[in-house]
Amino acid sequence: MTNPFIPRETVHTWSEEIGDHPEVHQTSLQRQLKSQRRLTRWIEQNAAPFQGASAGICVYLTGVVARMYELAGGRLKNATWATIREVEGSVQQRLVGLLPMDGFTDRLKAFGDRAQPHILDEAVLALFEAQTDDDTAQLEPTEALKVLAVLWVVIEVLDHCWTPPAGFVGETTYTHVPIAPPAPSDAPEDTAAEATP
Repeated sequence: MTNPFIPRETVHTWSEEIGDHPEVHQTSLQRQLKSQRRLTRWIEQNAAPFQGASAGICVYLTGVVARMYELAGGRLKNATWATIREVEGSVQQRLVGLLPMDGFTDRLKAFGDRAQPHILDEAVLALFEAQTDDDTAQLEPTEALKVLAVLWVVIEVLDHCWTPPAGFVGETTYTHVPIAPPAPSDAPEDTAAEATP
């Protein structure tokens, strides 16, 4: 049973705040990654074969995800290897069912069987839909998919470990909420290297 969902607008606001002011969130972001040593180790293992900037982007975005759980409040226990492996297998099965790449993001947005779907939708926005400046290379779709697969596992694992704060009111049913991708001039600076635990 997944937790109630953090609303889409809240997720997007937090994402923009972290991207626009990384120096404010950097310490907490790194602390969250360090406190989840098993999950961080799993991320490092899975990001190792990524090409180019993919590994750094993956580590940064997983830190952003962990920070969102912290901002939501409540309690976040440490993930076990058993939970990580179970979630990994489950996500892989669901991911394969959403392929091929052509039309993948549309099928994912219509797929509600996932923890905190609005956080994953924010990752889709960042990896597949955000516009970039002409001199900024966007990840190739296959690399973006690899990063998204890691993020999906991280979100599911953290949601399993998360106990929302008393009085938390979230959503219990998922409906995709369209949010326009930021223009190139609004894109956050590359802080991936800074987020390495």
